[in-house]
Amino acid sequence: MLARGIRSYHRPTRLEDALSLAAQGAVALAGGTRVLASPVEAPNVLDLAALDLTRVDSEDGDLVMGAMTTLQEIIESPRAYEGTAGLLPAACRVHSASRMIRGMATLGGESVQAAHDSELAAALLALNAVYVVTRPEGPVESPALRFLRKPAEDLAGGGLLTSLFIPGAPEGAALERVAVLPSAPSLVAVAVTVSFSGEHLARARLALTGLEGPPSRILEAEAKVEGSAGSGDDLERCAEQVLRHATFREDAHASADYRRRVARTLTLRALRRAIDQARNHEPAQMERPRPLLPVRLPVAVPYFTSGRIEMTVNGVLRAAEAEARTTLLEWLRREGYWGVKHGCETGECGACTVLLDGRPVLACLTLALRAQGRSVLTVEGLGNPDRLHPIQTAFVETGAIQCGYCTPAMELCAKALLDAQADPSELEVRDALAGCLCRCTGYVKPVEAVRRAARESRQS
Repeated sequence: MLARGIRSYHRPTRLEDALSLAAQGAVALAGGTRVLASPVEAPNVLDLAALDLTRVDSEDGDLVMGAMTTLQEIIESPRAYEGTAGLLPAACRVHSASRMIRGMATLGGESVQAAHDSELAAALLALNAVYVVTRPEGPVESPALRFLRKPAEDLAGGGLLTSLFIPGAPEGAALERVAVLPSAPSLVAVAVTVSFSGEHLARARLALTGLEGPPSRILEAEAKVEGSAGSGDDLERCAEQVLRHATFREDAHASADYRRRVARTLTLRALRRAIDQARNHEPAQMERPRPLLPVRLPVAVPYFTSGRIEMTVNGVLRAAEAEARTTLLEWLRREGYWGVKHGCETGECGACTVLLDGRPVLACLTLALRAQGRSVLTVEGLGNPDRLHPIQTAFVETGAIQCGYCTPAMELCAKALLDAQADPSELEVRDALAGCLCRCTGYVKPVEAVRRAARESRQS
């Protein structure tokens, strides 16, 4: 339950101080979902949470986003839909089925640590994103085509990724993927953006995952369709170029031949969808937005190896010793909050979920220092044996509790959902609970319990 190898922790509030620490070899910590789950040791950690790097803005026709903007914030941003024809929010949604992961993982962190099956990376390539790496001498721009291939080269010598921007919104965009399960990583994913000039395609960008290397644009396929009318034959020629120039990965999940066959179909589907959206001038369909809770930037921590930290847990101020590597999961369980379950330590099971300033987070991937001076809610603070919370009552009355290991996390995720949305749909409830793995119920009864609690709360 201790984050691997962390000996010292820094959380500056000034970018200049962060750059100085990065130049000394400190490992940047964004959302924590990659660094803290990694087997690689990070002895000196530079927490970027107190830097003001969270934003989604439109500037001169470009969509500008801070590197610390979370995937969930992109999903809930109207500007992100408008500036990417819906592609970036769609990629953020399928990037992880867990709402807790999406609420913690950042655009910057997921770009630097991009996996070979990252739909997010494919979308950013298709959107021709440009990354801004800040160094002591000033900012440097790096196109996604270069940055995502070898981010370590652009960050070498102490650079920090501070923002990225999408130059000009496409008229149409689409993301198509195939996976073993909706929540599983893609075997192949295709991201496409298009824009027209009159009756002809002025611009088309196409990026794939499932390749031997990282996600990549297929420039030869783009050239085949640009300048064309986007007819069926034009799209077929584009798909042929994908198969000719892409080298697909072979592993235990799928053969290279299977991926080739799927890639052709997905390419045609994505191109047709994007072209239809552009021709029909269809706005991207945004999900029903939830009111975002205000983000409280943590206070500065100039240097920490071990000591006493304070946080408000279930309305009571608590103070206890911690090391730089102590996770919030360990800190809370040491203090007797047994409802915070110890499961996977990699963010896969969701059993350790708590609410940090009202937002669901995974305690196993959150350093205790990140909760310093903030408010934490565990299941012990949700209700008590004499007066259960309405969500807890609904779980009991619907039979949603079996072994009970996932129940505390589910109830807290349900509270966060109902605090923001009084009448969630079944899909919204399932999305809120998706990061809490349950091997007993099949989610039918927990979903019923949350909807019942919502209904009874509205009627009371």
